[in-house]
Parts: sequence; C-alpha cells; structure tokens
Amino acid sequence: MATNLHNQTKRLHSVLVLGFDGVLLLDVAGPAQVFASTNKVLGWKAYDVIIATEDGGDIATDTGLTLRSDTSFATVVGPDVFVVPGGPGVDHRLDDPSLQGFLTGIEPHVERFVSICSGSLLTASAGLLDGRKATTHWERTGLAHEQFSAVDWHLDEIFTRDGKFHCSAGVTTGIDLALSLVEADHGRRVALGVAREMVVFMQRQGGQSQYSAPLKAQATSSKRLSDLYNRIEQDPTAPWSVQRMAKIAGTTERTLHRDFTHEFSQTPSRFIEERRLSIARIYLEGSRKPIKEIASLSGFVTEQKMRRSFVKLLGILPTDYRDRFGEAAIRDERSIG
Repeated sequence: MATNLHNQTKRLHSVLVLGFDGVLLLDVAGPAQVFASTNKVLGWKAYDVIIATEDGGDIATDTGLTLRSDTSFATVVGPDVFVVPGGPGVDHRLDDPSLQGFLTGIEPHVERFVSICSGSLLTASAGLLDGRKATTHWERTGLAHEQFSAVDWHLDEIFTRDGKFHCSAGVTTGIDLALSLVEADHGRRVALGVAREMVVFMQRQGGQSQYSAPLKAQATSSKRLSDLYNRIEQDPTAPWSVQRMAKIAGTTERTLHRDFTHEFSQTPSRFIEERRLSIARIYLEGSRKPIKEIASLSGFVTEQKMRRSFVKLLGILPTDYRDRFGEAAIRDERSIG
C-alpha cells in the first residue's frame, strides 16, 4: 500500500543500468527492485529505471535468463544515477576501450555514479576511481590491488562513497547501497518503508569479511577444516577453544592457526567470535529476549564479552543495534506520521 511518508517536491530520477553479457542478475535486479518499491511506498514515480547495452540488444545474464535492453550507448543522455553492475562478464570487458570510452564520456553528466560488486572493477578500468575510496567483492581482492593499485580500496566495507562515486561490496550489498540512495533522496522513513516492503534490513553493520569467512569455510578444499566447520555448525555456542578445535581437527594449535589464516584470512578465535556475533544479531533483530540471555544463547556466555565483540567488530552496542535494526524499530519507523 502506498504511504505518504515524506513530504517534499516530487522529482523523477532517471536511473540507467549498464548491460552486458555475463552480468550478475541480482546486481541489476536488486537495486532496480529498491527503486521500484520506493515508487510504490511513495505512491508516485520517483525513479525511472532503464537498461542500456552497446548495441541495444538483449543481455544474457549469469543465470541463463535474458534481460531486454531499453536503449543503446549511442542514444544515452546523462542520467541522474548511472549503475555499473558486476558479474562474470566483467572479466571480458576490463580491457575494452569502447566501454571505457563510454564510461569516461558519461561520467561528467551524471549526479551519482554507482558501481555494484565487481562492477567497480569496470569503473576502475576507465580510471574513474583513481585516488578515490572504493570497494568490491571480497573474492576480487587480489585483482583489485594488482590491476588497479591507484584506487583507495576499502575491501572490508559493505559500501563506500567518495563524492558522487558509490561502490558496493557484492551482490546483495547493492540493495544496501540503493537503500542509502533512497534515504538520501527521500529520508530515512521512506527507506525503512522500502526495506520493510522488501523484507530486508535497512543497513547491515560491519564489514563484508563477516559474510565471506563462513561462506569460504563451506567451500574450503581442506577436508580437515571442512569437517571442523561442520562440527562447529552443529553446536556453534559450545566452548570452542583453539585447543579443542585443534584436537577435533587432529592437528596442533599452531598448524590450525596457520591453516585458518591461509584459508580464511583470520585466526580460529576470530572465526568463532564472528560466528557467535551472527547468532546474536539474529536474536537482536527478531526477538525481545534480554541481552544477558542472548549473550548466553549465542555462546558469548557473559553480556560483557558480547558487548566488547559488538563494539570491536561492528562499532555499535548490542542495545543500540537492536534499537536501530530490530523488527520493533522498523515497525515504529513505519508507523510514524
């Protein structure tokens, strides 16, 4: 249901999404859905989203589904928001002079230049991020530093902003970034209404390493670490000391530390701490359980230990996290006005 959540002069923002074969479907669909849902929440059309390709032809996405292009590069007039998505097709376009020329040509004519996931590598290939703060998907860390060393990479951030240049870390963080643009345009209550409509959180806290480490744990080539991870997942709140983990893995503490650092770029203790943090966040976001009980349920044991981890890893107290991102907070914001 459309709701008048923000009184301001109505303005239609044109949004142009760069299309190419091998684009990640969610890098396009995620932000597009945010803008479409904003139109619904506002009750009027605030964003008009179109896709442009070099020749105006259809786009074969990474899923095998095909997207229809609305226009070609030759007919593009500078949009308010220009979106460069990522995907496996990025690798084939990093040395494409025609695409780089298009990016550098359109840049002066857009208000906000948005790069999603590995799309920031395409933007960087045109030299547009040199000396600027940016991020990209955690799997692209090596390539980012190796080929685009002039960029000020902040690879543990969900999304970054440097002037009119915005970058998101990967896939669903494009939704986080799009919500931040909506908040800038229409206020926090509208953005919260869109987040509620899409059943997503307004903004996740902390860096993308909190997501990459568990995902990498499931895909590790080390059977020893894979088996250990499965044991941890069966009882993540157990007292997982490094000594106990090493014993289960059948190795020494020193070797376990080396293996974790190599595979996950973090120590075994940090891995466990982040796993417990993710459990605590679920309770804070979806329940009204007391903080002390959540500390126990998530494996921190004491409220003080959980508080220290929240401040260290997320930069926010557990109580403040609940106030900002819990279901009750979203309902309260939704009902204002």
